Amino acid sequence: MQATKSVQFSGVSQNQPSVVKQRVFSKQQKSTYIVETTLESTAKLLTNILISICVTSALLKLLPHYLSIQEKLQVIESEIEGTTERLKNDQEKFSRYFDPSQTKTIMQEQSNQVESDQIPIIWLKDNSIKPKSESNSYL
Repeated sequence: MQATKSVQFSGVSQNQPSVVKQRVFSKQQKSTYIVETTLESTAKLLTNILISICVTSALLKLLPHYLSIQEKLQVIESEIEGTTERLKNDQEKFSRYFDPSQTKTIMQEQSNQVESDQIPIIWLKDNSIKPKSESNSYL
């Protein structure tokens, strides 16, 4: 069995803050540092502007395509609604035409024949009766 060694810490206490030494730059080093950071910032800015322009142009090219697809979708949805209504009507007709209890009614509609126990009634318009407003005007 292996024994672990005890860890010994240095005599520096944790309460004392460590002193950070500031770097001393010469004027030449400062100017090169400023130039480097300026160039880096400029390159990042130009790259972001270029990416933004590319994204904007791509979106502008896709916008007409998107609008045409939306129009086609609306046309298809209206056709679906019309087809759904026709299907509903056809289902109603189908259920009516193949209903055994309505066979006689459908045969009479299509052949214009009346059963012997039925008497046809024909309504005529009576022109001899005058409206009330005309009869009162002569008084």
